[in-house]
Amino acid sequence: MNDRIKVILSLLFAVVAGTAAAASPALASLTKLTVEPAQVALVNADQLVQLLVTAQYSDGTQRDVTRTAAYTVTAPKSTGKAPAPASITTGRVVPQADGTTSVQITFKDLVSKQSAAATVPVQVTGFTVERRLNYANDILPILTKASCNSGGCHGKQGGQNGFALSLLGFDPDFDYNALTREGHGRRITLTAPDQSLLLTKAAGVFPHGGGAKLDLGSDSYQLLRRWIVQGTPKGRTNDPVVQAIEVIPRERILIGTKEQQVRVVARYSDGSTADVTRAAEYKSQQPDILIVEHDGLIRTLDRTGEGAVMVRYMGLVDVTRITVPYSRNLPESAYANFKPKTYVDELVMTKWRKLGIAPSELCTDAEFIRRASLDAIGTLPTAEEVRTFLADKAPDKRDRLVTALLDRKEYADYWAGIWGDVLRNKRRNGEEHKRGTFAFAAWIQDSMAQNKPYDQFVREILTAQGNVSDNPTVVWYREVRNTVHQVNDTAQLFLGTRVSCANCHNHPYEKMTQDDYWGMAAFFSRLGVKQGEVSSENAIFVRKDGETRQPRTGKTMKPKGLGGPAYDQVRGEDPRAKLADWMAEPTNPYFSRALVNRIWAHYLGVGLVEGVDDMRLTNPPSNPALLDALAKDFVAHKFDLKQLMRTIMTSQVYGLSATPNSDNHTDKQNYARYFPRRLPAQALLDAVDTVTGSTEKYAGFPLGTRAIELPDEFVPSYFLDVFGRSKRETACECERSYAPNLAQSLHLMNSPEIQSKISDAKGNAAKLAESKRPNAEIMAELYLRAFSRPPSEDELAESVKRLAATTDRRAFLEDFTWMLVNSKEFVFNH
Repeated sequence: MNDRIKVILSLLFAVVAGTAAAASPALASLTKLTVEPAQVALVNADQLVQLLVTAQYSDGTQRDVTRTAAYTVTAPKSTGKAPAPASITTGRVVPQADGTTSVQITFKDLVSKQSAAATVPVQVTGFTVERRLNYANDILPILTKASCNSGGCHGKQGGQNGFALSLLGFDPDFDYNALTREGHGRRITLTAPDQSLLLTKAAGVFPHGGGAKLDLGSDSYQLLRRWIVQGTPKGRTNDPVVQAIEVIPRERILIGTKEQQVRVVARYSDGSTADVTRAAEYKSQQPDILIVEHDGLIRTLDRTGEGAVMVRYMGLVDVTRITVPYSRNLPESAYANFKPKTYVDELVMTKWRKLGIAPSELCTDAEFIRRASLDAIGTLPTAEEVRTFLADKAPDKRDRLVTALLDRKEYADYWAGIWGDVLRNKRRNGEEHKRGTFAFAAWIQDSMAQNKPYDQFVREILTAQGNVSDNPTVVWYREVRNTVHQVNDTAQLFLGTRVSCANCHNHPYEKMTQDDYWGMAAFFSRLGVKQGEVSSENAIFVRKDGETRQPRTGKTMKPKGLGGPAYDQVRGEDPRAKLADWMAEPTNPYFSRALVNRIWAHYLGVGLVEGVDDMRLTNPPSNPALLDALAKDFVAHKFDLKQLMRTIMTSQVYGLSATPNSDNHTDKQNYARYFPRRLPAQALLDAVDTVTGSTEKYAGFPLGTRAIELPDEFVPSYFLDVFGRSKRETACECERSYAPNLAQSLHLMNSPEIQSKISDAKGNAAKLAESKRPNAEIMAELYLRAFSRPPSEDELAESVKRLAATTDRRAFLEDFTWMLVNSKEFVFNH
């Protein structure tokens, strides 16, 4: 056997061995089957129960086998040809007659050849009793599941083809009347139920713009028909109502299987429960990882990672999390070079182990100083700062660098711009609003400089009153100028959640109701606006009285935070102070978590909840333990923003390389590597000036003003516009764009603006060309300024060679500077 064949065989053996190792969980011993629920009680003919059958293995892993297990219903105890009390298909127990029986379940693992069995007792009662139906409990879920009341059909504003329902059934009374009373009851034919338009159109018997929604003879069709036969009962006032739903399992790691059945249980006001698995709606929050079928069967795609599936029933929501590990047998050596420093590292590492992800190496010191400087102060480090940092051999130099950056003036300048974007500080009418805009920008900058506690920062904005000269924060109310804007911006910006849907109807993806929305609105019920000191600015005052009414019900609302207590209105009191008090409470589930998520996303590139202002039950965090720990620590440090940033930036996680490895290259949500991002518009323009040695002149500002110091978006700059500066129209982070486009590339390559900076007679290229410094120093200087690193040996040798050979040193250095500015390494933060 020649050496080449030996190598090939050895590689083949290694692959086979690796495959066997990867499949080893399937070879673990099958220990038992567990079934949820352990026993079934069906109390009427309409009740169905979805069983969940789980195979338990000796290594602690679990596998859903609901669809692959074998089921047998035992014969009824009575003699003759009486049917068994229940039948079962794909794990769904269906009543057939009163009586007692049991379901025998067996499963055989095809790999290990081992088998396990379980028995579930089943009791059926009330099968022959005609149950009086309830519109909200029995009919509304069918309409919602069939999308009849969705935003694309009859639930949209104005309805569809003359027939309107409330969106997702949030107003059952309105819907009941629309079905049974509107149009002289033309949609229901009590004397001939099968001729009812509700049935014939839904089943596609008559032409229907939405197509067939129900199969003739299906369970849902039969239930609708029974409701019509019974005379379309609305239900009694004391009928139980759904108060909560629960999805089972709440979390599952999929190993050795690509599917997971879920079960959904509704809990009612009278203490009863019902299986609503087939009636609930499902939506995958990560459709590139998971898909979900209408009956609650979740399937994985050819992607690893973690996803969530939203479950919705009767306006209530819940979530199940499904994890598809990257590797089950990642060796401990994969984590050998990662030494946790803080709880941040520990909690992120715990998640890596769960998913089988290995972290990248730590980034170089040169990468770190450039990364940290751009992230914290929006400013490139100088060549001298880089030399000093690289020469420092102290083990704590990264920590000391972070502290020094957060104490620099540029920190306040840069973060004043970031907050100014989402606080919508802008000159909508140009010079007319300049006074207030500049005053508010200066207030934000001063708040950042003094590291004002975040709860105080928010309180001073929310409770602002008076004139601009006395209190610049009143400018916030210039853009957030009515109740809807005030509620929407307050929730999105300070609570990290989007509530605008609940203005008109219950939120479709959250537990939030229309009452919750207008309870928030009541905090602003006494807010008044009058002419300020000058005609261009308003003054804010608080009236002694004022109330907010829920627009649909007309009910007077008490001020109430989302999920918080309701407050009584006291004459002469500013309700906004109660709002600020509620936000700052340590138990508030939104305030601190929203802020730490926003800051984490800034420094790590991806939020623990993404997007950062869309925190809701149905969009769960990628690392809940880390989000909670950061929020708790933030509150414990009295809402200290710089302390929070130090905690994040001094973690080993923040210091990881942006270069992926084979164990994390597809991961986008667990921080096993740093995610490169294009520099923000203002930081990029300042960086161009730093490298070229030029100075941008902004209209109305002194020469030397940097882009990160500009107070608002009104200052003309094509560069800033094309590179995505925020227009400050909304409170959304998404207004600040980092997406690359062709116009940006063309501007850097060909624009007169960039060319003039590079060829400036007083710029760096001209100065270096005229200097007497050695060629190697000149080229190293350019690399240090642009990339915050010295050139590699090959880069230095080649560039020095070309510089020595040129007859026009300045032209060569200008061209070289152009090349640096147009490189990905310059435009992106690594």
